[in-house]
Amino acid sequence: MAGHLQRIADTSYFSRMGMPIPLTAGVCVASSLAEAMEVIEDGAFDWMPSSLEDVDPFHGPQATPVELLQPRRQLNRALMRALSAHAHDSLRVAPHDFHVVARNAAMYGYRHWILERHLGLPPHWQRVIDWYERGHWPVGHAPGQLLVV
Repeated sequence: MAGHLQRIADTSYFSRMGMPIPLTAGVCVASSLAEAMEVIEDGAFDWMPSSLEDVDPFHGPQATPVELLQPRRQLNRALMRALSAHAHDSLRVAPHDFHVVARNAAMYGYRHWILERHLGLPPHWQRVIDWYERGHWPVGHAPGQLLVV
């Protein structure tokens, strides 16, 4: 867990939004948050979940085992510190500021990633957090695809 916490601390979240992304299977690239919003509004993708009440779009509802409560708290603390340091202009599309949504979506992704690993489920969330750690925002999902800014 310590290695993951250090990686979280070292990541420049959202810093590469809008930068070119190599052609990747299962990834639709949006060059800006405004473009991603248009794609989502067109109905091709759904927003990635960002609140505790949202159902995991990859694995469905899953109960959190007691043994993951402490590791999740550690992840949440590390993420709050790391993500609060990254309020990029790229997270604003007038008149909206998506900083809180982006932060909450990242935290949701990491919480479900640790659950996915613990339960031995297919690594859908691993793919999502890989994009966060590259400095992008995986903003939306559709069957078999991610929408990444």
